[in-house]
Amino acid sequence: MKGRGSALLALSTTVLIWASTFIVSDRVLAETGPAQLTFLRFAIGALVLLPFGIAGGLRMRGLFRSAYVVCGLTGVALYYGLQNVGLLFTSPDSAALLQAALPVLTAMLGLLWLGERLPASRAAGLVLAVLGVLLVVRQGGPRFDVLGNVIVLGGVAAYAYYTAYVRRFCTRIEPVVLASASSVWGLVFLTPWLGWEIAEKGFRPPSTAGWLAITYLGVVASGLTLLLWTFALRKVQASVAGTFTGGIPAVGYLFAVLTGSPLVWSQLMGGAMALAGVILSATGRPEPVPERPERAVSQQERERVDARYHGS
Repeated sequence: MKGRGSALLALSTTVLIWASTFIVSDRVLAETGPAQLTFLRFAIGALVLLPFGIAGGLRMRGLFRSAYVVCGLTGVALYYGLQNVGLLFTSPDSAALLQAALPVLTAMLGLLWLGERLPASRAAGLVLAVLGVLLVVRQGGPRFDVLGNVIVLGGVAAYAYYTAYVRRFCTRIEPVVLASASSVWGLVFLTPWLGWEIAEKGFRPPSTAGWLAITYLGVVASGLTLLLWTFALRKVQASVAGTFTGGIPAVGYLFAVLTGSPLVWSQLMGGAMALAGVILSATGRPEPVPERPERAVSQQERERVDARYHGS
């Protein structure tokens, strides 16, 4: 229970930090391009994480493990990259609406791929969280541009897969090692997009305030949250972590109100409903997570990969 409590605290902290990034990112995007912002924030995050990852045992030869590549692609490059590309074609409201699919997709993967149970309390919390998110983003009429929505939804699906993948294959990897390697591979996959943007539009250097915002996004909203999320997935089921993402648009709306956006009572009620769903899911009786046969197989596979890397 102590481990579960620390995991829930890590998830809550992650949601609070992620919710703050909508405002920060919006202001930085007025100065620079989406590829430049995404690349710079994760470059800073990687620089912060790598010394700790190396101290935890990460080595250059081991950096090529398939788990690190998959996590960097799905949890960093595809999720954040596709989200920012989608915003070029659709509205922020529409993109926020599609985030409601994240806890649903994660819970589905937990059920179908990981064999997790979905107790009644967690199912009810999931429904409340999704309905609350829908109520938050309903006001103002999101613009449904098919291309933009498909792109954003692709990023959401990638992060749901990342969450389930970490839960299934990576729970025995030290969180700081996995977070460091994932951020490095995320940068690798983001580099072509950055090159294209610079070639098309040139490099747009941020202001001093912009660099401070990017530093916050890199150190806190990228490096720290990647570490916290990875740590939490060692302790709780993927469906629990997925439900927490339902609180991101709701808390993000509260941050927007605190920074000057108009208060809309229907959105406030939706935010409260989403947070109630998260709390209901988190405080429900935890299900035991037995060792599954596929986890034992994956460990054997990891041992063979490690042996090959060390030349045995």
